[in-house]
Amino acid sequence: MLTLKAKLFGMYRSNDYKNKETGEVQVGKIKLQLLTNRTMQDGSDKQELLDISIPPEKANLYKNKVGQEVSVDIGVIGKVTYYGI
Repeated sequence: MLTLKAKLFGMYRSNDYKNKETGEVQVGKIKLQLLTNRTMQDGSDKQELLDISIPPEKANLYKNKVGQEVSVDIGVIGKVTYYGI
């Protein structure tokens, strides 16, 4: 497990998804928007906004922390895609 520390820029619920074949609707995921700094090879800093999904039961942990630095337990999918755990 990894922990990502970043400034919580915002929080939202993604759109619901409807499976066209079955008609089943999946409720949209809760996402955190995290503002991170990454140091580039030339020493300059690049700010990146990451959208990370979290389980709905953890939403209350972050609800009142917009604008603050937060720690989020994450897992990694592929090379640069994160998800909250």
